[in-house]
Amino acid sequence: MVGFVKEKAQSLDLLNVVSLGLGSIIGAGIFALLGQVILLAGEKTYWAFIIAGIAAILSGYSYAHLAGRYPVSGGLTDYFHIAFKRKILSGGLSVIYMVASAVSIAMLAKSFGIYAADFFDLENNHWWINAFAVGLISLLSLLNMQNASDVGWAETFIVILKISILLIIIAAAYFHSDLKLPPAPFKSLNNLDFLRSIGVTFFAYAGYGVITNAAANVNKPKRTMALAIYITLALVMIIYLNLAYVVLNYTPAVDLTANAETAVADVAQKLLGKFGYNFLYLAAVLAFISGINATFFSMFRISQALGKYKVLPKIYIKTFWHNGTIGNALTTVLIILAVVFMDFSAIVNLSSAAFLMSYIGIFAANWKLRRETDSSPAVIITGASIMGIILIGFIVSLI
Repeated sequence: MVGFVKEKAQSLDLLNVVSLGLGSIIGAGIFALLGQVILLAGEKTYWAFIIAGIAAILSGYSYAHLAGRYPVSGGLTDYFHIAFKRKILSGGLSVIYMVASAVSIAMLAKSFGIYAADFFDLENNHWWINAFAVGLISLLSLLNMQNASDVGWAETFIVILKISILLIIIAAAYFHSDLKLPPAPFKSLNNLDFLRSIGVTFFAYAGYGVITNAAANVNKPKRTMALAIYITLALVMIIYLNLAYVVLNYTPAVDLTANAETAVADVAQKLLGKFGYNFLYLAAVLAFISGINATFFSMFRISQALGKYKVLPKIYIKTFWHNGTIGNALTTVLIILAVVFMDFSAIVNLSSAAFLMSYIGIFAANWKLRRETDSSPAVIITGASIMGIILIGFIVSLI
């Protein structure tokens, strides 16, 4: 074993850690992706979510075993460092993940700005869009420089509100069974479309790695990390399958084709009227906030670990404010500049591929450390193979 030192700090419980995971996973992506997945997979949408969920759980197995054996706040950065002796490999994989996380924050913040500007009838005012985005980034960056317990309870509060809204919409669908539509006449499904749908669907699960960044802040990390990862992914799969049921059965095919990106909001309006639409609007805004918050939590700890391992400059371990570093503040400034000046459409596709490559890297790290983590070789190989297929499917979907 190389370079592992157990950190001392216990301030998060199982509920806090699960909330961080739910906040990171159930983000803005599900509101935009669900309609697109249905158009690709049709009546096999449920299978797309199940297969992607299984891939996430198999990846979570490696994450859980690594986090339980090495309870450190750097998450996958520390795992790469422990597993791979060459800094160019461990540091390179970590930087790829950090950059992908930063782009994710920038895009979520930009989307939040668009939603907020639209709420105040300022949708075409780019100054206000950027102002809302920059304000949210600054606020959540400062929050994540506080104690881990402050971040955990803030995330718990946000997640409870957000998921409650989604559950109300799901419950309304089952209550209004009279509004259920006949099966939609989807186009004939081919294997490529289905493979693409699984690739797209996986991104609705991405973010569970954030859970392991809390490993240094919990009691009994081996038990807590495993429970948190499996509970989080199981809850996410249940919620997604129910949302898929609602959209599949309560949205006319013609509306779904025309408004795939707003499918969840449209079905909320159908079930609960304007109140339901506004309710879902609130859920989306909360998704942006909790997604950014959870990603900051992960990225700050990863960057500090990279500073400790001398992959990033020393400013990433020099204190700026509370638990934040000068490097964390600089990263925040760079994200803000990206929000204001850059177009991310192409970068987002690259960052999504980077996330998948990082997850495959976790399988490789756990394989290397499988005796220390007491992991099953068969589970690691199976998970890595499925994740590789998902990555290929996503790349094919971009061609």
